[in-house]
Amino acid sequence: MVLVVNMRVFGVAGLALVGSLAVASASTIDLDYVGQEKGAVNTYFRFLGKNMGASAGGFTFDVAGTGDRLLGWCVDIDHVLIQSATPYTPNPGLFGSEVVTNLDRLFTQHYADVVDAVSSAAFQVAIWELVYDGGNVSLGGGAFSLRGATPDSVEDKAADFLVLDERAGGYLLTFLDSQASPVKSQNLVTAAPAPVPLPASAALMLAGLAAFAFARQGRRA
Repeated sequence: MVLVVNMRVFGVAGLALVGSLAVASASTIDLDYVGQEKGAVNTYFRFLGKNMGASAGGFTFDVAGTGDRLLGWCVDIDHVLIQSATPYTPNPGLFGSEVVTNLDRLFTQHYADVVDAVSSAAFQVAIWELVYDGGNVSLGGGAFSLRGATPDSVEDKAADFLVLDERAGGYLLTFLDSQASPVKSQNLVTAAPAPVPLPASAALMLAGLAAFAFARQGRRA
């Protein structure tokens, strides 16, 4: 649902964490909007020359036919989230390498800091900034910028989140492309913790156990 007030558009803006669901292997999934888990903060911004606003906070979805829930973040201000069952397909080519790398760094370094409504809104703001302004990060200008009505707590936390170093690879990101027709829903990104590589000693031990089990099976045969 979109509420237009004095030429400002209030849409649903997305935060999300992701559960154990491996969406990357699915061809199409249907997502049914549930709510905003960690609350939301009204956030005001200017996007491509238009004054806009959104209730920024966590998106939780039921994944149709699975009994699973998924949490995702909005990467698409151009569209409004459809709050009923909507088809999505994973699309690794949704963004170029710069955006993907920057989002990887953001999730790796700050995803664990999303603990309440303010940090959820700030994380969403940081995502929008990296998607739309890329390497020229500034919440005060560019294609996406915050306006004065945004609470200082959200702006300050978003600025903290955008201080990034080279660390990456902490999460596996999946970009979900809306297949809704004739009107698209928002595209999303979800994140799942990246598998932790086993130390070399542990890998050797597992290989040895596997070889031992195979040898025992061979003797029984």
